Amino acid sequence: MHGLIFFYLRKFADLLSTGTSSHPGLRSTIVRSTTSYLPSAVYPDAEAVSLLQSIADSIGRPLPDTLGRFGEFLAPHLVKVAGASINPAWRTLDLIEHTESLIHSMVRAANPGAEPPVLETVRIGPDELQLVYNSPRRLCPLAKGLMRGMAIHYGESISIDEPSCVFRGDPFCSFVVRKKQGDTHAAQSPLAETIEFRTDEPRPQHADHARGFVGRPGLADDPMPDRIGDYMIRGLIGSGAMGRVYLAHDLRLDRSVAIKAMHPAKARDPAARQRFIRESRSAASVEHPHVITIHHVGEHEGLPYIVMHYLDGRTLASHHRAVGHLPLDESLRICREIAEGLAAAHRRGLVHRDIKPDNVFLDGDALTVRIIDFGLAREAGDDAAKLTADGSVVGTPAYMPPERIGDQPLDASGDIFGLGVILYELLADRLPFEGTSMVAMLAAISRGQPAPLREVAADVPAEIADFVMRLIAHDKRDRPGDAQAVAQQLAGLEHRYCRH
Repeated sequence: MHGLIFFYLRKFADLLSTGTSSHPGLRSTIVRSTTSYLPSAVYPDAEAVSLLQSIADSIGRPLPDTLGRFGEFLAPHLVKVAGASINPAWRTLDLIEHTESLIHSMVRAANPGAEPPVLETVRIGPDELQLVYNSPRRLCPLAKGLMRGMAIHYGESISIDEPSCVFRGDPFCSFVVRKKQGDTHAAQSPLAETIEFRTDEPRPQHADHARGFVGRPGLADDPMPDRIGDYMIRGLIGSGAMGRVYLAHDLRLDRSVAIKAMHPAKARDPAARQRFIRESRSAASVEHPHVITIHHVGEHEGLPYIVMHYLDGRTLASHHRAVGHLPLDESLRICREIAEGLAAAHRRGLVHRDIKPDNVFLDGDALTVRIIDFGLAREAGDDAAKLTADGSVVGTPAYMPPERIGDQPLDASGDIFGLGVILYELLADRLPFEGTSMVAMLAAISRGQPAPLREVAADVPAEIADFVMRLIAHDKRDRPGDAQAVAQQLAGLEHRYCRH
């Protein structure tokens, strides 16, 4: 655990021992025991838990309650420490949503050996988000306390529901966090000091507001540039969490290209900037007909950008929505080409980690597959594997392998699982794992009991249905060995069942 936590454990003990409810001996005990801990180092989890248990015993409160109180105390301090990385327009839910990226920039980047908890979030709306917490430490009471502390810091009122919890036998903890609007409420500090806040006061005007970064940064409209480097901008193609994609004209080679430029608000975060550069380098290192081609990586007015081959078509997700059920031969051909592109990436030691229909582009009249968005890609075995895309689940929930929900290392079999989910969806017109919320869907994946494809798509040949079920096997050891083998098996299925 990061030494910063030990630093604030001492401050927490100081406050408890000198506050209105004094606990004799607590301060001297904790201060003496923590004098060797440095804020910049990493220490065993057991030592932090032992100190927290000592505090709980000293004040006569259960450990979970003490964890929650410590979280409330800790959150405002961490907000101050992370000040340079926090967008001034953020409020409580924005900060919770981006906590994973802040953890990386503050902890993992400086201490590669640190193992903070995995936090996955999905923003349901301006006033609600869902969060999955997974850590062998099982410190979910601390996570709840941190969220309450963030609300105290911003003078807001939130409610926290916990649909699943490891202490109730669930595979992970999940929270539904909602902001309460327009009420006057009392925020309770860890030392029982009551502070009055109003949540309907106008928000302060920050410099970023004038640039369009209100609320969730990068999602508001910014002026479109006329030019990026040697490329004339013709129009906006799309926008995502990390940047915008423009249609541009290459003045030197007289051709159309697509440029993905990083959002200014994101570029201020060193961790996000690193992820953006990682995407460009990962994608540029793979040369294959079914992987997007990167022409150039550059920087314009301090913003990194990637120049890509311009694709004329639409994503597989859009295509499926537009045309409905796809024929068997087209479904197999598309997934074979995905597998071939993945095999090329895997040969370079890269795992995509976010294979889904939105990241599969169908180019031109032939609908040729091009795998796009290597923003989550990593080198196999890389210690930086927990890099995430800000404000989004690492891998869209419906296509995430079960090992991603836990703390197991990811490898190429995770991409094979995502491919299997895509093929199941194309053949059955439904997902193998479904739920009314992110939490419910992740729980379904973690249970590993999808409806057999033959039960929901009786017209699919048994051999194909059995193959798809192997692709989405719960245990990755039961999936096909590699993407090239998957491509070859799909080619064989095409030959046997799709002769023209």
